[in-house]
Amino acid sequence: MKTLFLTSILALLFHTSSAQVNAQLSVAGNCDMCKKRIETAVDMKGVKQGTWDKNTHVLSLNYNPQKVSLEQIAEELSKAGHDNSIYRADSAAYSKLHDCCHYERIQPDTKRK
Repeated sequence: MKTLFLTSILALLFHTSSAQVNAQLSVAGNCDMCKKRIETAVDMKGVKQGTWDKNTHVLSLNYNPQKVSLEQIAEELSKAGHDNSIYRADSAAYSKLHDCCHYERIQPDTKRK
């Protein structure tokens, strides 16, 4: 009985700590260099997977909200030079991008903040 109780507690803790969320974020970019930079920027603790589609400009994420927030992910993208639906890219970071990576700038979704 004691073993069953402990096993149930451990299973509950494991299930709670591994909760993953799927989300999509609009991220501006143009090319394969942008794709690599965007996916590298979201390679952080709490993000299981981040895949950016060059044609749709959509970043599909699988992350643990107990370890990282969508806003933190979006902030890292802006530091890497990429406008997204939450944050506008840092101008200095944007200007350092390769010429082919200078995309048409987008405005963040102000309703989100």
